[in-house]
Amino acid sequence: MNKLWLWVVVVIIVIGGIYYAVGRNTAPAGTDGVIKIGYVGPFTGPVAGTSGEDVGNGWKLGVKQRPTIGGKTVEVIYEDDACDPKQAAAAAQKLLNVDKVQIVINGVCSGSMLSMAPITEAAKAVLFTPVSTTPKITEAGDYVFRTSASSVHTARAISAFLKRENYKKVALFFENADYPVGIKDAFTADFGAAAGNSIVAAEGFNTKETDMRTQLLKISAAKPDALVAIMNSTVSGNAFIKQARDLGIKMSIVGNEYFGFRDVVVNPAADGIYITQYKYDDMAPTFRSYIAAYEAEYGKKPSQEIYAALPFDGYNVLADAIEKCAGTVPDCVRDALYATKGYVGITGVITIDGKGDTDREFVIRRIAGGALTDI
Repeated sequence: MNKLWLWVVVVIIVIGGIYYAVGRNTAPAGTDGVIKIGYVGPFTGPVAGTSGEDVGNGWKLGVKQRPTIGGKTVEVIYEDDACDPKQAAAAAQKLLNVDKVQIVINGVCSGSMLSMAPITEAAKAVLFTPVSTTPKITEAGDYVFRTSASSVHTARAISAFLKRENYKKVALFFENADYPVGIKDAFTADFGAAAGNSIVAAEGFNTKETDMRTQLLKISAAKPDALVAIMNSTVSGNAFIKQARDLGIKMSIVGNEYFGFRDVVVNPAADGIYITQYKYDDMAPTFRSYIAAYEAEYGKKPSQEIYAALPFDGYNVLADAIEKCAGTVPDCVRDALYATKGYVGITGVITIDGKGDTDREFVIRRIAGGALTDI
């Protein structure tokens, strides 16, 4: 072999090695005109029939209405995490290493999002959620994004309501999962910082626990003016309501978003409970048109309209970024998502900040007669 051919072989080997090392972040999107995306969500488990179904269906409807991006067909590979962080991590590994996706979607659960973030970040793949809210996502990585809001905003809305109503002594009852704990911590920091306010009790329970009476009796003994209840599913929410009512707890109760799902709202024992919820215009023509399309597609109403709509907006924000990049090259999609400013969606205006977060406003509503009412 002469020297010229030797140098040609060396150059080919070097170029091949470079491509192998960085190919995940520079290769064109998909193969044969396909945009491939991985979706990890709870298709089984305690939230599967409520937020899991709403969000999954909303995402699928977004894909159905926009099945191509930049002329390429969208292919979504769905994986079930059952809202289990370990199962979500395994799903992310499979999507990245077997299916070779460059974008992973976390459907619902904050714990799943946090378990996947180190994996996707190490691979320099985009991790995106339209729903997850734990504050820890803010610092989870440079390739991590959400079009939902940090639960810091949820906590502040609850805190502002209690301050306005002049509740000074408050108790906390929360499920031990990333989403509820995130609200609990943010609420404690905000409400407890105000002069004269105190958190007189803070009791947690594990998801598989069905008997909450011991914790609730401790809360009752502390004699709070109000109780903030933070659940990770409607199953926990209804179990809490039954046991609280059975024990004769009559203080004002403020719940997080899961108390606003139909499974809880229609519970007669839930009457009078305040809930926090995204602020959005549910009578806007674009929103009503989307809900009508959802009902026509799935033959039923969503458990909570906003949770069926958030993934639709999320999909379209992500699709716009992919279209600008002519594919799913992660560095380009990351930069395009950071550049998302003033996107007008059916759930409101979306601007993504330098941490990959979206700022949204929350309001307090009240359960009355099987429906949510403004206050």
